[in-house]
Amino acid sequence: GYTEEDNVTGCCPVFHPEMYDNQVFDLSDYDFIKNSTLSFMYMPLNMDKVFTRTMDAINRDKQAYDDRYLILSKDVSPFKCDHYFLVKGNVDGYKSHKIEGRFYTKVYDGDFKEISNWIKDFEKHMKTRSKHLKEMFVFYTTCPNCAKVYGHNYVVLFGKLDE
Repeated sequence: GYTEEDNVTGCCPVFHPEMYDNQVFDLSDYDFIKNSTLSFMYMPLNMDKVFTRTMDAINRDKQAYDDRYLILSKDVSPFKCDHYFLVKGNVDGYKSHKIEGRFYTKVYDGDFKEISNWIKDFEKHMKTRSKHLKEMFVFYTTCPNCAKVYGHNYVVLFGKLDE
């Protein structure tokens, strides 16, 4: 988990890639709330505003975990991306969502323009663990400002494993 020492910037905590790289997580027991951003050819247009508004609601209702955070993003189309925010319980104004199943994770570090290469690499890793990649989420671990401060832009890919 995360500690107060990990909160260097007052924004995104220091990310510990070893906690996510080559791991399997069962997300079935966790609650999420969903929000969406607009995109243009998969590039987010209003992510900062949407994330800030959603996190403010989570914090207002005291539904954030103290020792962890997770926001799973999934492109719905070239023009829309859904984001699932991990919460402890109900957040006023948001519908609760479940993400069922076990997910294999792999951590990547670098510029966002590399994401297509990361996905190709991830698909190779998934083939050894699952028949096919049914569902994939991306965890953008830090905002661009914090990534500059920390010197890393870690991204975690989550791939759903066959049951």
